[in-house]
Amino acid sequence: RLAATYPNMPVTSVVWYVGEAGEGDTGTHQRTNVAGQTCLTWQYHVIHLWELDGEALLALNRPALAALIGQTRLRDPEPALRQAVRQIVTGTRGELQELLLLEFLTLCTDKEVAAMAKQIVRYDRYGMAESPIIQEWKEEGRVEGRVEGRVEERLTLLLRQLTRRYGPLPAELTAQVQALTATQMLDLADALLDFTSRDALAQWLEQQN
Repeated sequence: RLAATYPNMPVTSVVWYVGEAGEGDTGTHQRTNVAGQTCLTWQYHVIHLWELDGEALLALNRPALAALIGQTRLRDPEPALRQAVRQIVTGTRGELQELLLLEFLTLCTDKEVAAMAKQIVRYDRYGMAESPIIQEWKEEGRVEGRVEGRVEERLTLLLRQLTRRYGPLPAELTAQVQALTATQMLDLADALLDFTSRDALAQWLEQQN
């Protein structure tokens, strides 16, 4: 579709790997038929985020890339994290800003870096004791009184972030998340910042029953 829309612009496929996934992926794949002949070949560029220099990535000044900074190599984490938050805040707004900030926090998987990122977003940058997504949800009385469609959007966002951090969730855990009330979803969004494993998520969900 992109090639048809922009016929004079080269189109390149790129796969970004986080969490040291796809370590052996070369980006070149093929399939053979019963005669052993190659019948399908495809290629794409492979980018392993953990191999990238975080400061160099920030130099591009792209908010969407700044959200990935927690997965890169950081020589001096604190100023890099502050710069990432600043790029997201000044370069986006509304739901996109909310989503990028949540992804930024979720992808800071190193315990020390995650704590630092959480501190920057919660206090230093916003002067609030809650993450931006929690603050946004609570504004204008949206905790319990939001229409069903808004709750569905909140659930979709939660499941997306959980899957990104822990991989595909078992059906049992997914069902438990879907059964949460609007207030419990708020609590889970906040608690997610402190989870270090899928077991912590399972334990938290068990406590809600």
